[in-house]
Amino acid sequence: MRSILPPKANNKKFNVCEKLNASSTHWAYSKPAQAYQDGFDFQLETILADEIEFALYKRQGNKFVLLDFFNSYNEACDEAKAILDTHKDIKKMFEH
Repeated sequence: MRSILPPKANNKKFNVCEKLNASSTHWAYSKPAQAYQDGFDFQLETILADEIEFALYKRQGNKFVLLDFFNSYNEACDEAKAILDTHKDIKKMFEH
């Protein structure tokens, strides 16, 4: 009798550093928080070159650290999607 094992789940946690190193993007890994950003936990940046690209930064102390960068909502990591899901006005930008 043969044993059938369930398929292995993809347990690899998303790593933005690996994504940065594998791409030719211009996004910085971290940026110092500025006085005008007091009280903000996240920063969403965009750039429009050949196509629009988004970068979502999360505050960690006195700096903002890159959470993910993506061209569409579906390309974003799970944590970025969860943040976008709580901000319906911003999420609308991704709807076509």
